Amino acid sequence: MRETLLLDRYRILGDLGTGGFGETFLAEDTYMPSKRRCVIKRLKSIAGSPQIQQMVQQLFQREAAILEKLGQLSPQIPELYAYFQLADQFYLVQEWIDGLTLTDLVSSEGPLSETAVREILVSLLPVLTTVHSQGIVFLIT
Repeated sequence: MRETLLLDRYRILGDLGTGGFGETFLAEDTYMPSKRRCVIKRLKSIAGSPQIQQMVQQLFQREAAILEKLGQLSPQIPELYAYFQLADQFYLVQEWIDGLTLTDLVSSEGPLSETAVREILVSLLPVLTTVHSQGIVFLIT
């Protein structure tokens, strides 16, 4: 990522990942005394007609509104701090939750036991209940 400081506020510290719809970065909020860490998601730009750009902007705004609501409903869902557009790029700024990924956990401890997997899955049930209660459906392909 070329920018090191977005909106003269968010300093990019490094890459977190890339997916089908965007990229994520670890950043710090330079406006906060704590320089709290946050996650910035940048949607990949989609070239197209003005109608397509308008549709993407509407979907982005809808996603931000959903994320804001979900973050307020469950402590297991990262809080939305901000969303903004720079040129034709759309950004979401969310709470950084420090911890290990499942990949990190398996790399350091080896394959997980059935009990450990069950505990992880059970801990996700409140999140899924919250998301489902809002009528949100995830499509996994």
